[in-house]
Amino acid sequence: MDTKSTEKAIVANAIEVGDLRGEMTDDEEDSPEIIFTLEEDPNRKDQLFSFRKEQPTPTQNYHAKEQQLLQEGKLGNSEFSARLRKVIFGIFDDQPACLIAFRIDFETTKKGWFRFRNATIELEFEDIGDNDCDGEDEDDEDDNEYVGLLVRKIYPELIRGHIQSAAQTYELGFEVPVAPVGGAGISATFDVTSPREGLHLIQGRLMGSPETRVKWVMNENEVNKGGIYEQPIFAIVVRYTQDLPFTMALKIKATTYGGLPVTGKGGSRIRFNPIKAIQPSPTKQMKSTSRLTGGSFEVGNREWISSGGRPEAPIDLDTVDLEDLTRMKIVLLSKQGPGAGPSIFPTVDDP
Repeated sequence: MDTKSTEKAIVANAIEVGDLRGEMTDDEEDSPEIIFTLEEDPNRKDQLFSFRKEQPTPTQNYHAKEQQLLQEGKLGNSEFSARLRKVIFGIFDDQPACLIAFRIDFETTKKGWFRFRNATIELEFEDIGDNDCDGEDEDDEDDNEYVGLLVRKIYPELIRGHIQSAAQTYELGFEVPVAPVGGAGISATFDVTSPREGLHLIQGRLMGSPETRVKWVMNENEVNKGGIYEQPIFAIVVRYTQDLPFTMALKIKATTYGGLPVTGKGGSRIRFNPIKAIQPSPTKQMKSTSRLTGGSFEVGNREWISSGGRPEAPIDLDTVDLEDLTRMKIVLLSKQGPGAGPSIFPTVDDP
């Protein structure tokens, strides 16, 4: 790439990243929303019912409103949702690649009735292009070089949120026998207090061989017990086979305050098309979005195309700072971030 092309790519890249940062905070939703209806774990639900019948007194893992939802069978009427925030077709290490940023919304329709103490988000990419030539190239010199789908970059990999300290008290007792044998002994009990720390944690890792899957785990601050962050944004850079479409499937699982595992059911597999369709499909409803650069993507019976122009030079996705793009670390460590508030237990420094 010559100097002029490089300069154009840098400028185009700066424009795209700047646009993305702005879109992360605006109210306009010109991209598809994917709905995941909550499905309860029936075995765990029965266990919780049994536990709460035997021990009706509220405990650390008990929430009255969540219990009401369980009794009325209304938890399944709630849902998770996911929304694409940005899709950029560009290059990564001089190979065709796509940057995908999306937001998960854990703010259910019963907001305020219960929260989630942990969650798992999984992505799986699948090449759906024409691979008929694979068998013909078995004897080629480069047949050992995999050039298909491969996740090259993810964010976040690890974010440690606010640390909260608490004093945890244990009761210890002992008894010392006194002569003669069998006589009454001396017994005593006393409390031992030790510090305990907790923090909100988000951790991601690549899976599969080749690495075409991603898994993020979110855990609440166990001291503060304020729940996981409800609107996390994730970003991935995935390499794809030149000009061939691919799909992304999303799975979401979480555990409620009271310990009930739920799974997001449904949700459409998203198809990404590096080459923008010249003619609209008669079976697809065409929509435009400012969140797309190059190509198109399909969700259900809708195909989304870019409402803006295509950059003169491919955007080098290796130069995109995913932290700056998503601002996840800034949000999680802000004064309003999860776990930033006071602990529900007395801290070590409390009087």
